[in-house]
Amino acid sequence: MLLVMPMRATTVRFSEDLWQLLDDESTLQGISAAQFVRDATIVRLAFLAGRRGDSDSEQSIEAIAERATRRQQGTHASGSAVHAPERLAELRRSGLLDSPPEESFDRLTRLTSTVLNVPVALVSLVDSDRQFFKSCVGLAQPWSSERQTPLSHSFCQHVVESRRALVISDAREHPVLRDNVAIRDLGVIAYAGAPLITPDGHVLGTLCAIDHKPRHWTTEQVEILCNLAGSVLSEIQLHAVQHNQG
Repeated sequence: MLLVMPMRATTVRFSEDLWQLLDDESTLQGISAAQFVRDATIVRLAFLAGRRGDSDSEQSIEAIAERATRRQQGTHASGSAVHAPERLAELRRSGLLDSPPEESFDRLTRLTSTVLNVPVALVSLVDSDRQFFKSCVGLAQPWSSERQTPLSHSFCQHVVESRRALVISDAREHPVLRDNVAIRDLGVIAYAGAPLITPDGHVLGTLCAIDHKPRHWTTEQVEILCNLAGSVLSEIQLHAVQHNQG
């Protein structure tokens, strides 16, 4: 696998395993693989310059890093899928936010919990500053009554950003999510989330399965979760039609 980076047409060769790891981690951080490699290179160059005592190089590297950070912040603010206006507009048109529980959704989360043998299953809709649970099975109080958490507790926002399933065996060991407060507050240790992608291409949220202990998710289990997510999406579309007709 080749990663072609724009500056000076640099070509870096990765194995498939390394490429997948790089792709997964850069997606979780909301940056491109090339940005991830560039940031790692800056850190390495700064370390080597500091070890040599090369103050001029250190200052140059700090200036490069500062400019890159400003560019990334601007890009992230405008390019975040979570905060995309079109996605948020479709989420609001669905009429699901802050709507009461419905058996059609609860049936699917119960089925997810049973089939995958997990204590918690959620239909999570990712808003601009929170995730709202249209359906939740096995969630502890006060979260089950509130049916929402801030994005600070959200693993599902990363699924919205990446547009693909996110599978984590032990969040406490994950380099990006290990400090997420959902581990402490909601007991999220193992997580599998499948995206809910509308016909217009917007990811409204996830159907996710959560365990309070580490576990290995099989390929079959992830496929089942994705298939059940398709059923959830059908219910979302039906709800949106009824909501807009009313």
